[in-house]
Order: sequence, then structure tokens, then C-alpha cells
Amino acid sequence: MIDIRNNIVFFDGYCILCNSFIDFLFRSDKGQKLFFGPLQSKASLNIFYKLGYSAEEMSKLDSLVYLKKQRIKLKSDAILCLLFDLGGIYRASVIFYLVPKVLRDFVYDQIALKRYTWFGQRATCRTANTEEKSRILE
Repeated sequence: MIDIRNNIVFFDGYCILCNSFIDFLFRSDKGQKLFFGPLQSKASLNIFYKLGYSAEEMSKLDSLVYLKKQRIKLKSDAILCLLFDLGGIYRASVIFYLVPKVLRDFVYDQIALKRYTWFGQRATCRTANTEEKSRILE
């Protein structure tokens, strides 16, 4: 069972770009330390509710959120923290913390706003396949 003490990546289950990043994380997370949940799932909403998020705050979470040791990482911080946590060559992503957060988040927001136009959208929310079943919230 997945609980909120685990490292959970929440993502837009309809977004093709987001799902491609989740596929990358599944392949790259050799230690299987990451768990995943579509933001649209009831299980994900319950976790945010337990963390004290209101319905209004949850509605603003629409692309990628990383819950690491009960701390929420958003936008570029979520991406950089995830890459660092993968280890190996991905730890070099720490260099991007030298870029001011305002600029990193601006770029993140621009991609997030245009992701459906540029990459498309799935007709249904992502569901776990056999390999993913133990690591994904539904």
C-alpha cells in the first residue's frame, strides 16, 4: 500500500507530455523508490486532502507535483528534485538551481499552458499496466 510518507509523483493523467515523463521515470527509477498517481484519481485527491489542501488549492495543481517525504515540490522544483533523486547522470540537473526560480517556473508555466496544443491529450486518464500496478494510485 502506498502512503503519504512515500515519494509520489502526481501528474495530469490526460496529458501526453506528462505521461511520457512518467514513462521515463518508470524506466529510470531502478530502485523503484517512486510511486505515481494521476491528479484526477480519487486516491490522489484523498492524499492532498490529508495534507490539508483545500478543493480550491487542489484545482490549481494541474500538471506535475512531487510529494517527497511529506513535502510538496511544484513546477521546476518538482522536475529538478525528481531528476536528482533518480541519481547517476541525472544528478547533474542540480546545476539548473543556479537559474533563478522565477525564470525556471516561467518556462515551466509556458510549457504547462501549451502542453495539450504541442503534445496532445489522451481521451482517457492513464491506468496502470501489469508492471506499474504496484506503483501507481488509481
